Amino acid sequence: MFKKRNVILNSLLVLVLLVGGFFGYRTLYPAAAPVSVRTATATIQDVTQSVSASGAVQTATDIGLTFGGTGIVRVLKVKVGDQVRAGQLLAAIDDRSYKLALLQAEQSQANAINAVTNANAALAKLTAGPSDATKALQAKQLDAAQTTIDNANTAYTNAQAATKATDAQLALNAITYQNSVDRTRFDFEKKCNAIGGLGDTNTVGVDCSTAENSRIAWQSWQDSVQSQKLSLIKDTTTHNNAATSEENARRAILAAQDALSTLKAQQAVTNAGAIQSDVDAAKATITSAQRAKDITDVQLSQAQFNYDNTKIIAPISGTVAAVASQIGVNAANTTAGSNGAAGYIILTDLSGLQVKASFAEADIANLQVGQAASFTFDALSGVTATGSVASIAPLANSSAGSTVTSYTVLFTLDGNPDGVKPGMTAQVSVVTDQVTGVIAIPSTALTQRGQNYTVTLKPTKVGGVGKRVTVTVGLKGDSTSEITSGLKEGDLVVLRSTTSSSASSGFPAGGIPGAGFGAAVPAAGGGGGRASRGSGG
Repeated sequence: MFKKRNVILNSLLVLVLLVGGFFGYRTLYPAAAPVSVRTATATIQDVTQSVSASGAVQTATDIGLTFGGTGIVRVLKVKVGDQVRAGQLLAAIDDRSYKLALLQAEQSQANAINAVTNANAALAKLTAGPSDATKALQAKQLDAAQTTIDNANTAYTNAQAATKATDAQLALNAITYQNSVDRTRFDFEKKCNAIGGLGDTNTVGVDCSTAENSRIAWQSWQDSVQSQKLSLIKDTTTHNNAATSEENARRAILAAQDALSTLKAQQAVTNAGAIQSDVDAAKATITSAQRAKDITDVQLSQAQFNYDNTKIIAPISGTVAAVASQIGVNAANTTAGSNGAAGYIILTDLSGLQVKASFAEADIANLQVGQAASFTFDALSGVTATGSVASIAPLANSSAGSTVTSYTVLFTLDGNPDGVKPGMTAQVSVVTDQVTGVIAIPSTALTQRGQNYTVTLKPTKVGGVGKRVTVTVGLKGDSTSEITSGLKEGDLVVLRSTTSSSASSGFPAGGIPGAGFGAAVPAAGGGGGRASRGSGG
């Protein structure tokens, strides 16, 4: 009776726990209310992909013009804003000291030319030829040198044969050494097997290198291995000695050939008809005179350059952007600068403005020289311009402490937009790819898993589950993506939520298909629901 009452009480307790757990769960995890979804329509439209950056307006050409030396400015024919033409005199400094230096350099060069002429004439007088006795001696010397070469060739041939014989003997030695090692090893393994070692799985802990019956055989094997190593070292030395002898013989041939070449060169000098020391002295005189003339040539060129550069001549037509000082001031004490150019006078070309901007490495691969670009200007509301990519820097910009890699891109502007001046900030946009008249949807409707994309069609009823459709994506634009298959014009697709903080599960935000569209998904362990979202296209 007592046992039956305990069973009833326990059953009632379990029932109470089950009812309480059910209501507690429904309180903590109430059923999700139906939610409305954001949708978009697949339409025929253009898809554009672009990159953008901020840059600065600059002139196409800034040239800093300076004098070739120092001096007081005596002539100044321009002021800031003047238009000048190529070849026009702009300014000049006092040139009297430069003129004197030029005259002195011209005289030094004339003297050097006379010295070279006289040295060549002296060498031409040395025309004496060799006697018959000298010619006979030269022939004997040539024969002796040739005999030395022949003997060296014979010695080299013998050395090669000796090397081959030595290598053959050493090969036999190596076989003998290995046979000795193999025999002692075989004897050791035989005795080791006899006492249960070396593969005998029934015997444990037998060390054949110290066991009484195999220790001597093991030592003999080790001795033969050591002997083999020492013998091979010795044989290597023997081989090296033979090879050295062969190499020495080869070098002897080269030395004999060099000696013959030297002898022939010496005889050629002797047969020139002059004492070698006189010829060398005459040649040295010519060389010295020519070097002196070369120096005076450089000095004259420098003096001419300095004199010519006492004047500043406009190399191009343009506008005077800056002038460092006025007449009467030493030109070396003042410098004007503009856009990186520096000099006494700065010329600029305002007819062709440019924009220089830095693009991130992720965007630079999509840029090419010649691509069209559009511009706006921070300081000029409503002013726009067009242009194109002129150049792309091959090297990345260096910036201490920065983790962002960027590249400098130079753009040319089409014409000169009203009000745009060098130094203004410009916003650049470049269309890198575009397709027209294609089916497209907002990129936020796409869910990507690996290389595959899907979209969810709008549910047929509130709270329902939309059908997931696999699509093929063409061009992915700035905000929309081209759909080449899987959708037709007019299809309604669900836009992914941008407020979910959970990791992408490959499903669009709002729930897993089958759990009710927009329904919460309980986390592992029943700890509450969270919405999943796919990775955006």
